[in-house]
Amino acid sequence: MNFAHGKILKACLYTSFILFYLTSLFMDNNYIPYLLGYTALIIIPVSFKGASRTFQIISAIFISAGFMIFSFSGENWLSLPLHFTSTALLLSLLYFLPFINNLMIVGKYDEELQNLLQLRTKHLGQLYYRSSLISYILCLFVFFSAITIVQGVVKKSAQKISESRLDPFSSQSILRAFALANVWSPIEIFIALTVTITGVAYFDLLPWALLFSISLLLIDWFIGWFTYRKESYEAPESSSEISVRQLVGKISYLLGMLFLFIFLAFGVQKLLNVTYFNAVILFILPFTLLWALTIKQLKEFMSYNKKTWVPQVNGLQNLMLLFISLGFFSEMFEQTTMINVIQTPLLQLSSLPLLLFIAIQLVSLLFSLIGIHPLVTISLMGTLIQPLLNELNPLSLAIVLLTSTLASDAAGTFNTTVTIMSQLTGRNPYRITKWNIGFAIWFGTAGTMLGWLLL
Repeated sequence: MNFAHGKILKACLYTSFILFYLTSLFMDNNYIPYLLGYTALIIIPVSFKGASRTFQIISAIFISAGFMIFSFSGENWLSLPLHFTSTALLLSLLYFLPFINNLMIVGKYDEELQNLLQLRTKHLGQLYYRSSLISYILCLFVFFSAITIVQGVVKKSAQKISESRLDPFSSQSILRAFALANVWSPIEIFIALTVTITGVAYFDLLPWALLFSISLLLIDWFIGWFTYRKESYEAPESSSEISVRQLVGKISYLLGMLFLFIFLAFGVQKLLNVTYFNAVILFILPFTLLWALTIKQLKEFMSYNKKTWVPQVNGLQNLMLLFISLGFFSEMFEQTTMINVIQTPLLQLSSLPLLLFIAIQLVSLLFSLIGIHPLVTISLMGTLIQPLLNELNPLSLAIVLLTSTLASDAAGTFNTTVTIMSQLTGRNPYRITKWNIGFAIWFGTAGTMLGWLLL
């Protein structure tokens, strides 16, 4: 089998896994969970070959530990596949996200955002909050692609600024906004995981997440404006004339469609009687098709999806491997007595919730600095805090868990966001961590204090 056929086979295997999961939402059939589990078992060896070494090592540890626990559990081996399905929701969300990314490219929204960056900009303080704004907006639609897009836009718009000044500038404005947008993004994977762990409804979390996100965004804009206000900005000579009316109209339409998506997905949730994130998964594809139709780009959108489908689905290889193995380990770990040993000190801290929240914040930040993936951290934390959901306000725990994890988006040395920025700027990831570590600390602290106040 040649390389191209192998990639197509892998894309079809991943798609089958997603389709089995979606079918399980509407059919109460005993065979479907087994089909889903057996597909996951096939995905593990298929994904292992070609995955990055970090994900191979982590998944091998989780699978080995999970099998060891299962072998001593006394369970029938026929039930083994059922323990590999717990992260299907998260993987389904990741599967459908590229459709939104593709629409942004086809609709040329990134070009309009570059125009917004340059419109009547006189100094770097203005450029800071504008680059932060477009990073914030794009993150809500295209996630990691937003970093690449905005860094390219900033670099084109700031050709006359030295790299020694531009690199910390872009690393701060882009990554900080990225972390803040993800606090409430309706398609953020950590929110889906937090909601699953704590049982808090997304719409109960949303008002507080929005308050947190916008408040810290405005504070960061003020700090950025104050820090860079004395440095003048000159747009590149190649800049085209900007139609303010057209620019405002297109950006407003973009934001309007985002909020329409949130509320229509809520309607789908009520109509089909599924969870909110399952509704998001079901609604992404038809919504993007309708959106493409309204901007008269349906044919181009369909063509672009056809061209990119195989490589985009294959791009899930590392995350398929990580999530399936992590889900298996988490299910097995919950059944051991070891978890009680670790949970006991946490339960004792329930009488001192502020100390508990600070501990969660510091452990999450420390793990992100030494290379432990935030997905691993939040999953393990979620397993450990389960007894605390009966002792403390689940909403408070959800906020602390979410903000402690997302602080790594700005400063986690080995986090995906910092790694991408490191590649784009040619800077050591520890340097980017240094530029953003202060923000990450007060980001997490603000989440800790909000969670404590809501007890």
